Amino acid sequence: MEIRERMVLRGDVVFMGRVVLPADTVGNDQMKTGSPLETDRTVHRHVIHYDQADGADVAAAIVPIHTAAVGGTVSAVQVVCLDCPEGGDKHFTVDLAKCNAGTPAPASILTTAVDCAAATPDATVLEGDIDDEDLAAGDTLVVVIAVAGSTGNQGQGLVVTITVDEEPV
Repeated sequence: MEIRERMVLRGDVVFMGRVVLPADTVGNDQMKTGSPLETDRTVHRHVIHYDQADGADVAAAIVPIHTAAVGGTVSAVQVVCLDCPEGGDKHFTVDLAKCNAGTPAPASILTTAVDCAAATPDATVLEGDIDDEDLAAGDTLVVVIAVAGSTGNQGQGLVVTITVDEEPV
């Protein structure tokens, strides 16, 4: 049976087979608030934090922080220093790199490392410019902190926030 006009059905409709809908027929507007979705139907957002405590100088570090379970993208990299470097040439950079079993040496995914220098106001959110956002299953993200300079005060109290969206499993 084919219906070429609009049809309104009142009451329950029971299907004994599959229901096939055209692409993009069901979207966010059709999802009932509070309805549970299966995990194989949703993007998984991971908000990952790396920090160094306030009260101690930011220190150089290379820290693996996340391994992708499935493919996905890095959608944001943010750096905040509570007490930025001041009074000299001391500064630090934050980079985000990725590696995998085939290429274990981490390679930066940012256009350039985020630089926190004496001119940076305290507690400013610095955005990383992502050059290579794609992740494959098994890729590991690595935070790389480098410190430099010999005069003034080094920054203290660092948090790096990385947002990763992984595809449904």
